[in-house]
Amino acid sequence: MEHQPSKLFQRTTEQDTASQPLSALPGEEPAFSHKGPDGQRDSRGSQEPAEEERAHILHDMAQITAQSFQSSQEAMRVALEMLGRFLDCQTLFVARVNTYQDEETTCDGHRDAYTLKIMEARNQGTSRPATGAEGALNRTYCQTIWRTQRPLIVEDSTRNLYYQQLPTTEEYNIGSYIGVPLLYSDGRVYGTLCSQDPHPRPLVQQPEKLELMQIVARFLISHIEREELMEQLRAAKNTQAELMHKEQQARLEADRRVQEMEVIFEAMGDGVLVCDSNGRLQMNNIARHSLSVVSSCNDLHDLLERQRDRTIIWDEDGRPLAPEDIPIMRVLRGESLVGEKMVIIQRENVWGERRFLSVAGRPICDPQDQLNGGVLVFRDINEHYLLERRTHETLDALLMLAESLARLPENQSMFSADMPLSDQESSLRFTCQCLRQLISVIMHCQDVGILSLDPETATWSLLNEYGSTHEQGGPWWQDVRQTFATFQEIDTDRLCNNEIVIHDLPSREGVDTPLLVEAPMFLRNRLLGALVLISPQDDTPFMPIDDTLIKAVAKLTGLVYEREHLLLQQAEARAHALALQETNRRFNEFLSIASHELKGPLTGLKGNIQLAQRSLRTLKSQRMQEQEASSALLEKIQRHLERAEQQVHVQSRLASDLLDVSRIRAGTLELHRQPCDIGQVVREAVEDQRQVTGGRIITLKQPGEKLLIHGDAERLGQVINNYVTNAHKYSAIERPIEVAVTTEGPMVRVTVSDQGPGLTPDEQKRIWERFYRAKGITVMSGNGLGLGLGLHICKTIVEQHGGSIGLQSTPGQGSDFWFTLPLSEEPGRC
Repeated sequence: MEHQPSKLFQRTTEQDTASQPLSALPGEEPAFSHKGPDGQRDSRGSQEPAEEERAHILHDMAQITAQSFQSSQEAMRVALEMLGRFLDCQTLFVARVNTYQDEETTCDGHRDAYTLKIMEARNQGTSRPATGAEGALNRTYCQTIWRTQRPLIVEDSTRNLYYQQLPTTEEYNIGSYIGVPLLYSDGRVYGTLCSQDPHPRPLVQQPEKLELMQIVARFLISHIEREELMEQLRAAKNTQAELMHKEQQARLEADRRVQEMEVIFEAMGDGVLVCDSNGRLQMNNIARHSLSVVSSCNDLHDLLERQRDRTIIWDEDGRPLAPEDIPIMRVLRGESLVGEKMVIIQRENVWGERRFLSVAGRPICDPQDQLNGGVLVFRDINEHYLLERRTHETLDALLMLAESLARLPENQSMFSADMPLSDQESSLRFTCQCLRQLISVIMHCQDVGILSLDPETATWSLLNEYGSTHEQGGPWWQDVRQTFATFQEIDTDRLCNNEIVIHDLPSREGVDTPLLVEAPMFLRNRLLGALVLISPQDDTPFMPIDDTLIKAVAKLTGLVYEREHLLLQQAEARAHALALQETNRRFNEFLSIASHELKGPLTGLKGNIQLAQRSLRTLKSQRMQEQEASSALLEKIQRHLERAEQQVHVQSRLASDLLDVSRIRAGTLELHRQPCDIGQVVREAVEDQRQVTGGRIITLKQPGEKLLIHGDAERLGQVINNYVTNAHKYSAIERPIEVAVTTEGPMVRVTVSDQGPGLTPDEQKRIWERFYRAKGITVMSGNGLGLGLGLHICKTIVEQHGGSIGLQSTPGQGSDFWFTLPLSEEPGRC
């Protein structure tokens, strides 16, 4: 917007208050130019320029304002250059007031901080302020102009306390200052036009300078406002163009998406039907095919009329649907048919076949939730639905069969009281009779039988060839036998591969020929036989679920079949166990009797031998001096008697072992437990063994204090004697035997160590067994007779005392036999 020079420099005769300048502090009375009593301007302190100079200035300003500038920045630069020639000042600048939302730069506690940015500057003899510099508004003289929106004149800053202490006074060396506001047409402040000089000047007496700056300020703000308006106009045009471009792109994108949706709509594998609020129907090709009876119908009312005239849609159970209950009407009433609320309907295709359809649907609402229509999705689930329904029927049949099998008796005696358990064939035949009627009902067949396979002879036998309740069922079993005999080898291979075998039975006049169905009966991977079904032929083909059902029924039947075998085997095993128990009882009884019978004569024999020995010793001492020959004879007799006594002792020990084993097996081995010192028991046993072994070195290490236990001292002495006897028997006579008694917490441990041949790990595991004797070990001392019962008896005695028993042995390095017993907590005496 350009202004004419005459209008730009026109001055009103009456100046409003806003154009009058401030001098000194903000809020003080402004210092205007002085006038005399007659109203003329006082010439004191001011020198008016000559008229021709003033005219020259006005002429130049008029030329400048008449020019068109490309930007407000260029207009500022030209205007400041012109003002600099006439104002004779050091610095001229145009500044803009900006706002910052920054708490660190706030002033006076206000959240909004204002800064002053130098938009253009003309300096002489100084570099500050520079164009682009920015600082806080409250540090500058311009703050007064911004707050009052009036010009400001400061003739001498050194005489004004407020401006003297402003940071910019010293920073920019300001002595005098003139500033005018740059005001938009709506009264907003853009910034300031300022002139400053380091020397004080009588500016109030030079009003033409202020007037010239106000003229230039109006000129500059016009360019600034016009440029901002043009910028806003360009931005608005750009925005409009961008919006138009976006609208065009959106329209193209919408068209593209509509085309894509149409392609997707037609390419969907499910049928889609859309109905608007006026009843108009749209559907894709699948929907037209699925609802072939309404392919030519594009109106909902026509569809409803068709349903009223002739049923075209049925529910899942085959009942005609009322027009108001068809899915699209339910959706148009606001009902959502999704998830569990999906419906299944039946409709006829172009060939008159009823097909099952799964239907889902939702109502269509606008942003205000007003109902505008509805959409349905159809899926042909005929095969899937029939398969699922047949699966449910199959599952129910299997559950019924399983429950019925669970009610069958657990053993054959409950079937028939007079049926012998040993008759396996009768048992299986009777079980087949119980299952035949049940399986016939489940499988919808005429009769049922079982082909049993003997795994040893690989021969087949038909177990249910009689007793049919159907009049026409009985004669077929002879045909079954003949058919299976004809195809036995082929059928056996197919049954072993878990295949179902189907044959047509020979036709008969006037009778519908049934099918022979053979299903394998497996137990794990072993073929038990085949379930045989005589099934009527119909037009319905075998489905996979039928194959699964037949195999499942055959498997359950095989389990019952195998159970009969197991029951018989269990009865036989129970009979064997009873017989073995009776044999063991009689054997134990024999051992007990034999032991008693053996020990009786041995006791008398041992006593007589001991009396004879005593008599011989007496006789020998009396007649030793008389006859040396008689003495030698008597000594020979005494040696024979000693050997006899040793044999009697061995015989007595063997009989005692037999008797102890008999008691252990019968559970009648008694212990006479009482408080005793295990150390004393060990000492006495070792002393006895020293006397028996005659000079064999047997060392004993034990604590000095008493080690009290609660036990049978005699039986424990028997254990120690057995340990030491074995060590003496299987180690060289010159090798010592070590016996040690130690404590291990609440237990006492007795160990007998020898330097014999030792035992292998396998022998160490079996050495405690009854009648077991290690092979390949030579007896090196004493008598080698034994039954392999001693260690077994020792183990039983120690364990009945609450202790444990064991050994550590290395082949070729000897053995350490040990046992532990719990120490007694109560004091007592042996």
